[in-house]
Amino acid sequence: MNLLLIAEIAEGLRLPPFGTEFEKHMEAKRNPTVYAASSTAWRLLELSLQRAGVSEIPQVRFEEKGKPVFADSPLHFSLSHSGRLAAALLSDSPCAVDVEAVKSAVRDDLILRCLNGRELELGCDFFECWTRKECLGKLSGEGLPSRPNQMDSLNPIYTDHFHLQRFTDAAGQEYALSALCMNCSELHIQKIEPEELY
Repeated sequence: MNLLLIAEIAEGLRLPPFGTEFEKHMEAKRNPTVYAASSTAWRLLELSLQRAGVSEIPQVRFEEKGKPVFADSPLHFSLSHSGRLAAALLSDSPCAVDVEAVKSAVRDDLILRCLNGRELELGCDFFECWTRKECLGKLSGEGLPSRPNQMDSLNPIYTDHFHLQRFTDAAGQEYALSALCMNCSELHIQKIEPEELY
């Protein structure tokens, strides 16, 4: 089971009952924009659990390097937000999701810092490589290295497990999204309307 929910970021959402560690995590978010984006992603996770038929909401804990996991459930999840879009991925196997707003131009120095020689040689899309690498960092719990060009977004161990998507928000902004689902199952994507978040 791989369920991906996406929605435009909303303000004033109630926090899901993911436990004390989660509440402290959210209290630390002082920037209102970041808080709204994060709370939208967490609300999407709560909705995905409900849609997957999970009757009791599991507690969330944070690993040593900050990766959130369920403390008392075999399910896996990953969250992401960028620009006006938030995403939550729920799976019965290790997973990761990353969404990035697509820019019309990317600086050459950023491309060289992020893409490795093979990715450059093959003319890979910057945002697809970037979101794949973010997923690999989230999956391991280590995050991205200081020079992401040390990672290989085309690693054959993972290539069959990636789902790549493009979305556009209501303002016309394009987004690249990568979902990494280690069970090789189909990815079910649902766009959540604003009213469903409240």
